[in-house]
Amino acid sequence: MLFNSSETLKMYGVVPVDQFHVAIFQYLGISNFCLALLTFLFRNDTQTKNIKNVLLVSALVNIASTFKGCYDIFIQDVPGNNFFWADAIFRLVVGLVTLLVYFKISKKRFNILLK
Repeated sequence: MLFNSSETLKMYGVVPVDQFHVAIFQYLGISNFCLALLTFLFRNDTQTKNIKNVLLVSALVNIASTFKGCYDIFIQDVPGNNFFWADAIFRLVVGLVTLLVYFKISKKRFNILLK
């Protein structure tokens, strides 16, 4: 999204590609990159609260983007394609797995506090 916006837009079915779509995709690419970088930097953090916050925000970004895409296709009548569905399903799975890890960490911490 960030470095090859034109080709990514073509995969999503945006033809012809204009500068406004490229700018939006690059902006989204920056936010995705920074979220991934944040997750990478906190991967070995010992502060459970920081890890939980990163996991929760990551899950919300992935799940919300899937729902936004489905809203656009089903309610706004934006044409979808196979690439969108593959991307949406992948994002949803990543979001749900991240949410599962978040709750697993929360449960472990809760059990430690009870002991």
